[in-house]
Amino acid sequence: MIGVFDSGSGGLTVLNALVEALPEESFLYLGDHARAPYGDLDNRHILSHTTEAVDFLMRSGCRLVVIACNTAASVALRTIQQDWLPRHYPHNRVLGVLVPMVEALAGVPWHRDHPHEDDILRYRRVVLFATSKTVESRAYLEEVNKRAPGCSIIQQACPGLAGMIEEGASESALQEAIAGWTAQALGGHAGEVPDAAVLGCTHYPLVRHLFGAALHPETQILSQPDLVAEALRDYLRRRPDFSGAGQGARSIRYLTTGEPGRLHGLARFMQHLPGQFSRTSL
Repeated sequence: MIGVFDSGSGGLTVLNALVEALPEESFLYLGDHARAPYGDLDNRHILSHTTEAVDFLMRSGCRLVVIACNTAASVALRTIQQDWLPRHYPHNRVLGVLVPMVEALAGVPWHRDHPHEDDILRYRRVVLFATSKTVESRAYLEEVNKRAPGCSIIQQACPGLAGMIEEGASESALQEAIAGWTAQALGGHAGEVPDAAVLGCTHYPLVRHLFGAALHPETQILSQPDLVAEALRDYLRRRPDFSGAGQGARSIRYLTTGEPGRLHGLARFMQHLPGQFSRTSL
């Protein structure tokens, strides 16, 4: 069973892609809605909450956990992988959503942490929309620059957007907010059309159409859920010991630390909520 964790409901965009790409795998989704959004927390609490959630999923039988939250992955993933995991679950693994996107932007695999002279630059201008914490971490900026220094990234924080989506804000309010952040990001770059846009929060694909309306038609919006699903499928090919394929009937479960009834605001962003949430404590 594979665990998928997000501070709230944005990780459902990743889970949906994983479910489609890996039809024989079982999944356990955990949304920490009671303490969301993480983008408003300090780094100490983000690390503590993320570690607690990963521990819960591993105690629940997940040997592999995907942190489907850019804020948590940017702030906490490295510490969890390098310090906490070897001490507590040395035979388990934790992956994040940041690595596949960095690989896509840089055009090289993650283990290539420096450029080669024969590398072909795929994207020269990129605009990144993310939570304030993801922007402050500079994780995308630094990791892409190591591998593709010719790629220029404009970072734009969208404070409160994940919360607006969770709470079911009106289409007009979301459209106005996204148009404002897009204008702010590109205001000093008149005439320069970004080659690509990164929706660097897993909530943001739920309003992808509004980002598309605010951006230039030639700007490609990269799909983080699809990239993560492709990366995990490749990982399981290389590490089949972490796959649950063929180990009984498939199951997909949904847990929240919050109140399941309050998640109805998401219904209009998705064709259907993928399953019934059950409440849990960590």
